[in-house]
Amino acid sequence: MEEKILTYLKSHEEEIFEDLRTLVMAEASTSDIGALAECRKVLERLITQRTGASTYVYKTENGHDPVRFELGEGEEKILLIGHYDTVHLIGSLKYYKEGNRLHGPGVTDMKSGLVSAIWAAKAYKDLGICPGKKLVFIFNGDEETGSKESGKIICDLAKDAKAALVCEPCIINGDLKTGRKGTLGFTVTIHGKASHAGNAHKDGINAIEEMAREILFVQGLTDYEAGTTLNVGICQGGTKVNVVPELASFRVDCRYKTMEEGKRIREAICGLPVTVLGTRRDVEVIEGKVPMEQTPSNLALFEIARECGEKLGLSFSHQFVGGGSDGNAVSAMGIPTLDGLGGCGDGAHSSEEYLLIDQYIPRIALLASLILKI
Repeated sequence: MEEKILTYLKSHEEEIFEDLRTLVMAEASTSDIGALAECRKVLERLITQRTGASTYVYKTENGHDPVRFELGEGEEKILLIGHYDTVHLIGSLKYYKEGNRLHGPGVTDMKSGLVSAIWAAKAYKDLGICPGKKLVFIFNGDEETGSKESGKIICDLAKDAKAALVCEPCIINGDLKTGRKGTLGFTVTIHGKASHAGNAHKDGINAIEEMAREILFVQGLTDYEAGTTLNVGICQGGTKVNVVPELASFRVDCRYKTMEEGKRIREAICGLPVTVLGTRRDVEVIEGKVPMEQTPSNLALFEIARECGEKLGLSFSHQFVGGGSDGNAVSAMGIPTLDGLGGCGDGAHSSEEYLLIDQYIPRIALLASLILKI
């Protein structure tokens, strides 16, 4: 079956890359709601033209509307996840080919993954292949800013799914993603007491001193062996050099692998007692993505993908990566989840973003083959 699918996709290579060009040129920066709407129209048109499926658009408050379409039927369900928004400002990047590299805004992250999903569905249709289960495709428009409007929609669709496949790009060496770190943010504000630094130094309570001590503590919570990192990236305080500072604040970025580690960090930062007498502190917790833990069920999905890859002449392993995706929340629900099933490239979120041309068709075949084996 793998060879049959690969042969079909190779025979339609020109059309596939034309669809990719069309979708990449429909630029869709997350912050540009008008551009997102135009890109969504292009995406809907490609879905309908290639698969014959009708689309459903979820209307959201701020316009980052997810698009859903379905294929096949049966009691078992597989959810395929992708996003059509990118981090690039409209007009900031050009679409061009350079050797084996195809450059463009979102070409790897992750317009190529959307086209992969669409053409996997088209291959089933044209080859008369019944997937033997219900396939639900959901493409959102706010993934790059945390999926605040679409997260619940995706998780609701994931309920009772046999598996979730995320069409984000694979690692540049071809590896898939069986785990992703969770993210947390903290804003800590320290309150002291202002006074004259020369005439009434003793009367003041230095908020910056307390902040300095806390920063050292927070940085010390990093545990590389556990995969937990904390970074104090912004700090500020005081008004003038001759005034004991009444106010200081710092912001923390945290990345962690397990729910247990996330709990440890929350408790440590939120429950930290002050050491400068007279100061008090407020902590705002900014919830990010929960971790996609490297569960046995996620690893079992990878093994199926690895076997499919071998039949397609692809050799790859798997990794636990730092950045999050919409697969994080779905995996945390206990749904077997595998990420990195889109195109193969590098430079995501940069001006050098590119897709490896010769790896693209085999990667679509991998996705299509994997769905049938689950």
